[in-house]
Amino acid sequence: MELEMTLTFVFEAISSLLLLALLHVYYRNYKAIKAKFTLGLLVFAALLLLQNIVGMNYRFTMMNFYNIEAAAGVALIRGIETVALAVLLYISWE
Repeated sequence: MELEMTLTFVFEAISSLLLLALLHVYYRNYKAIKAKFTLGLLVFAALLLLQNIVGMNYRFTMMNFYNIEAAAGVALIRGIETVALAVLLYISWE
């Protein structure tokens, strides 16, 4: 379980960095365009970043309460999220 929990934390940390970059892109676009859609993307990325930060905090404070059977699934879900955010950042950056 230790490996899965470490992978989950690493994926959350990488996702947080990707979300910070997305926030930068969306903020820059919002300043230029002032569209509600862009503001929505900005809020969405900020809330997703908050979710990742809270998740990383729980990895440390409540690790003893996590279910061993669920650890691999959570790591897989966080890995997929990280890949999805990387693709979104790649597309948004241009």
